[in-house]
Amino acid sequence: MIIEQSLMKSMKTDGRSTQESVISKWVYSMHAMNIVCEGLEDLNNVKMDTTDQHVDASDLRAKRDTEDIKRLLESFLLRDHFAVVGKIISIASVVVVDETINCHNAREVGITSMTRMFGQTFNNIKLKRVDKVLPRLTISSAIKVHDENVPIDPVLLFQSMSVTKSFEDELETSFKYELALYSL
Repeated sequence: MIIEQSLMKSMKTDGRSTQESVISKWVYSMHAMNIVCEGLEDLNNVKMDTTDQHVDASDLRAKRDTEDIKRLLESFLLRDHFAVVGKIISIASVVVVDETINCHNAREVGITSMTRMFGQTFNNIKLKRVDKVLPRLTISSAIKVHDENVPIDPVLLFQSMSVTKSFEDELETSFKYELALYSL
């Protein structure tokens, strides 16, 4: 927050419109100009703060932020927050996935499929279902279609039904069954 506030205080402009190239040069050079301006302020022991300075840029807030960072770093030293686990775990839902989920290997699965296609004509290419990338969503929201788990995104399903149904009576009949993970 302090970095953002110190950058933004020197970016105030007034005047007429400018060209796109001038704006991009200004944006790309702001970080260098900010370092030079802060260095000059420190050298002369002068602060050029504006009166409408944000409360997060105050000395008290900077001191508290520094103490918070120290506490956070100490907690990282005391215990390993990022332990190596042999399984994929969703941070949001704490769902542990099994070995069938391979979304973390999507690149390797794609490269393997592409190498099998080299030298073949389009009519001879055969893609196997085993080589398909399965997302984590397959575990929590999936239905079986012809003995195959197909992932269903409840939010996308809700949005699609909302767009396709135009009248309230149709919506009421469509939503009498629970479709989403969260109550509506």
